[in-house]
Amino acid sequence: MSQKVDVCIIGAGAAGLAAANALDPRLRICLIDKNEIPGRKILAAGGGRCNLTNAACSRHQETLDFFRGLGLETAADEEGRYYPYSGCAVDVAEALVNGLAGRDVCWILPAEVISVDPEHAKATEAQDQTEGEDGPCFRVSWVRRSGKKGLPEDILPGAAPFGSESEVIADRVILCTGGKAAPVFGTTGDGYRLARSLGHGVSRVYPILTGIRCLLPKQLAGIRARGIVRLLEDGVCIAKETGQIQFTPEGLSGICIFDLTLHIRLREGEKPADGFARYQVEVDLAPDFAAEEVVRRASSFGIVTRKLAEAVPPEKLKCWRLPVERVWGWDKAQCTAGGVEREQINPETMESLLCPGLFFAGELLDRQGPCGGYNLQNAWETGLRAAREISRRTADSCRCMSGAGKQTTER
Repeated sequence: MSQKVDVCIIGAGAAGLAAANALDPRLRICLIDKNEIPGRKILAAGGGRCNLTNAACSRHQETLDFFRGLGLETAADEEGRYYPYSGCAVDVAEALVNGLAGRDVCWILPAEVISVDPEHAKATEAQDQTEGEDGPCFRVSWVRRSGKKGLPEDILPGAAPFGSESEVIADRVILCTGGKAAPVFGTTGDGYRLARSLGHGVSRVYPILTGIRCLLPKQLAGIRARGIVRLLEDGVCIAKETGQIQFTPEGLSGICIFDLTLHIRLREGEKPADGFARYQVEVDLAPDFAAEEVVRRASSFGIVTRKLAEAVPPEKLKCWRLPVERVWGWDKAQCTAGGVEREQINPETMESLLCPGLFFAGELLDRQGPCGGYNLQNAWETGLRAAREISRRTADSCRCMSGAGKQTTER
């Protein structure tokens, strides 16, 4: 026997939990996630501090107001990055879960969604207003993953026990499974398969906000230096960042390096080796010195450490070029580039233009930003937008039904 819900949210991460909290409380909600606990990736965000948003994001105030409504206060650092006031990422996940207490919410986890099948689509507003009278829209099939046999009711009321139904019937679906970055948190790209099965195109995905593999002298591993890094494509500078550069056994790391990876793109059908061969990283280890001043020095020591000076002579201090071998893999990436094509989604409502009743949110979409809270802002923002559109239709439907009942009574 199937469970019947108003909204099925596939993915109980940042976008999914935000959407669940913003949905009309009259709606019966189901959240399905591959992890045993919701918001697992949130717990690791920002080094355990969770950089919620950034003052440079146009809708950051909406995010701050949303969390304040959940009882979570925030504070910004000198660079405009917002964190929970407690400085603890666990509090963010807890506030999101606690916000659903007392609501008609069913948790199905750990579980993996196998398919999302539209029972029938409703493309017109008039049909939307009568939705529910002629049956549900989507059949969501799932299988239980290995994990604890049921979750304590005091932690997640409504958590589906083992042996319960293996499908959910929902009027609407919000697909927010995340991308492929950090697969240890269950983000293994399942959403792309589901999106394709529902008619959506998916652009090539690749790891970003991660380190860059370059051939470095072994003695540099563990050294940090402040400088400017430039990304060159076919010899032309396409991006520049400033910050602390970390030298590791696997190449270059640090936030400034992570942000450069936003611009390393492999073309459709291009082999990785060919694509990466187009790129170089140019490192300026003496950003506060003029080139003429640096090249006259007998040694780089005195500007950089002894070990760096042994590897980088004065004439290279301002323009040390390192060929890009590749970026670090999915296991070390913070975010995914590419994804579900935005042209097939209404940006104001996050609803599919191809499959009415289907909504998208979060990292699954082909929309990325640099480090500093931009990608979590995208998750909150798109999740809230989808939920508010669904809630608006719920309210319209209730008004329509109320008006119809009044007319019947008057007759």
